[in-house]
Amino acid sequence: MDNETINYTYYHWGPLLYKTKVNHERRNKILKICEKATQSSVPDLAGHLEKELELPALKIFNILSPYFRSYVRCGEETNFNCTNLPLLTMKSSWVNYMVDGEFNPPHNHGGVLSFVLYLKVPDKLKKENEKFKGKSIGPGGIDFRIALGRQEGMLSRDSNKFFPEEGDLFIFPSHLEHWVCPFKSKVTRISVSGNLEKMLNQNVKK
Repeated sequence: MDNETINYTYYHWGPLLYKTKVNHERRNKILKICEKATQSSVPDLAGHLEKELELPALKIFNILSPYFRSYVRCGEETNFNCTNLPLLTMKSSWVNYMVDGEFNPPHNHGGVLSFVLYLKVPDKLKKENEKFKGKSIGPGGIDFRIALGRQEGMLSRDSNKFFPEEGDLFIFPSHLEHWVCPFKSKVTRISVSGNLEKMLNQNVKK
């Protein structure tokens, strides 16, 4: 009896949160675009940041498009509902220059999919996060969370937390709530975000 083999299946619940690494060449292309940005996006965003600048969405989309296609393949392989996801275009994109004391409160995005790409994560910020002692992800970390109501904490996982590295790209449904913790180091962390939506006037077979 004690040697009985027990077969089981467990199920992944919640939004499809995808993480990958963007190669150096593509990151450099995006950095050069960021350096030319001048138009503020602050009034349209949730972040408590002083410097958030609008980027040309289609240029960013073209650079990152292989990763969005990979997200769709991941969804298909893991039995998520990815109907019509290939027929997307980028609605908006912006660069965040985050400095000490700034943060992003809990929020979600518009559109169908959203992403965040980390271009610069200074060493001082990494060391600050390593020294942090507490239950949260700590300074400069990002927390993705779903609401579980009364069952929260009971045999359930309601969040995924990360301290990002340079090149990390997260793609996720736009409704997925997330936030970024503030930090104290006198540095600037650079990240790029954006929203994707379904293309207009598309002819889709039913």
